Amino acid sequence: MANRGNWSNRLEFLFSCIGVTVGLGNIWRFPYICYKNGGGAFLIPYFLFLIIIGTPGIFLQFTYAQYSNLGPGKVWECCPLFKGIGYGMMTLTAVLGLYYTVIISWTLYYFGMSFSSTLPWSTCDNEWNTPMCSARTKWATNGTGNSTMMKNLTNAASHAFLNGTALKTPPEEFWEKNVLELTEGIQTLGTVRWELVLCGLVTSAIIFLCLIKGIHTSGKVMYVMATVPYVFLLTLLIRGLTLPGSLQGLKYYMVPRWEELLKFSVWVDAATQTIYSLGLPSSALIALASHNKFHNNLYRDAIILAVCDAFTSWFAGCVVFVTLGYMAQEANLSIKDVVDQGPGVAFIVYPEALATLQLPQLWSALFFFVLFTVGLDSQVVHIQLLYTGLSDSWPKIFGRSRLMTVGGIIVVSALVGIIFTTQGGMYVVQLTDWYVSSLSLMVLVGMEVTVLAWIYGADRLYKDIEAMIGYLPTKLWMVLWKFINPFLYAVLWLIGVINHKAVTYGSTPYPDWSIGIGWIIAILPLLPIPVTMFITLRRQKGSLRERFSKALKPTNEWKPAASSHLDDKEVEMRLNEQGDEPINAT
Repeated sequence: MANRGNWSNRLEFLFSCIGVTVGLGNIWRFPYICYKNGGGAFLIPYFLFLIIIGTPGIFLQFTYAQYSNLGPGKVWECCPLFKGIGYGMMTLTAVLGLYYTVIISWTLYYFGMSFSSTLPWSTCDNEWNTPMCSARTKWATNGTGNSTMMKNLTNAASHAFLNGTALKTPPEEFWEKNVLELTEGIQTLGTVRWELVLCGLVTSAIIFLCLIKGIHTSGKVMYVMATVPYVFLLTLLIRGLTLPGSLQGLKYYMVPRWEELLKFSVWVDAATQTIYSLGLPSSALIALASHNKFHNNLYRDAIILAVCDAFTSWFAGCVVFVTLGYMAQEANLSIKDVVDQGPGVAFIVYPEALATLQLPQLWSALFFFVLFTVGLDSQVVHIQLLYTGLSDSWPKIFGRSRLMTVGGIIVVSALVGIIFTTQGGMYVVQLTDWYVSSLSLMVLVGMEVTVLAWIYGADRLYKDIEAMIGYLPTKLWMVLWKFINPFLYAVLWLIGVINHKAVTYGSTPYPDWSIGIGWIIAILPLLPIPVTMFITLRRQKGSLRERFSKALKPTNEWKPAASSHLDDKEVEMRLNEQGDEPINAT
């Protein structure tokens, strides 16, 4: 087996995993999904699914990747009929990576604007502000108006407020009118925001530099990227707790409204966020674990990673909701009505919190730099994953020049991702995020655990684990892999499809043609599964039954990564545990 390179030490691997799981999925996506689903009620199914789906998923992906030392494109030599699962995960990663770059670009844009003499999202005195903009003293009590406060509004804003038209805070208008220059809908994409394109180019260049020497460079970069965000989140939380109304926001976040748990959408969104945040359908953890040394304690690492991810999501939620409580009290509104429930929630709430700090420019610059690095480390792993998968699967094409392949992936991603930097790009971001997580995500991870537990065999997985860590873990994992997880994935997918609602941006509906494109995006990561099944069966010989039988057994490329340290008899025994000789690679 070719040497693909190993991590210098286990901490590089663990911090790289934290980097890909603890990222914008926690700090950006989790707060807005939690906010959309009623705050505290969402936490119950989220933590439940983290225990019974998330942690077993991490452990499973670590197991077969570390055992074989193969990346997502090649690791399915363990059951070649389902190679399409690996390619589907790579496709999903490519789709996520396209809009992930523009999200990172938003953070870089905020970072640059933080050096203004006055934070541009703290006042209504900018050229992009409208008459509907008003600072924190804008709101009238009980919707009837307070003469002192209303004097601070323009006549147009006062008239709009008293007639029920929603006013906008400075962070909201900065986000919509300056950062995005948001159009009326996806049907009007408008022009390209060249500022965001430039930020994207800078991001792409930094990613390339991080990957220029492979995992030995990226692993060390992760030490900083994966740890610094906690310092700034803690700072914002402490400051947020000193603001009026913050405890109401924390109460909204921590105290469940039990009626929300009767909604199927809350449970489906909780499971989806768990899987999304951990990066299970992207196969990023597979790519990282494939560079582990054979005897690394993957069991310990899986538990640590799950705990870190859960804590970060909960912690980021605290920061957002204490600020929402402050905004709600200032606006005399319910917390659920204080901002639109869209992907931009974090980019409205965090700036609002930063504007309240002493030396706000300094804290804003530092915070958005950290947020930039948080997104960057995830994107570094996404690109590393695609390179690993392509070079493992087609070494003659993609494995000869690492720099050419990595550079090519980054350039193609940047070019295709330009659509997300248009004035209507936010609608495309939400469309993609909504549909890619509504169908393909559950199918890919559900098929992964089912095939490995039932066809490759849970008993065999346990023997592989024992060979690596020297002991057998509790049988509970086997029960989860064989019975509970496949059942839950099937039920959640079915509920999600039955109760699926067309995407909206706040109250803005999407046209029918765009929803059709959304379903194409959802199906795209699943297409490799039937295609590779057909190709694999066609390459086998014999009757259809014989072809299926051969295609369900490991190929002669599937072997333990430590086979060089085992005698020939032990290697042969492990390869043939299912009772037949391994088939030739297809």
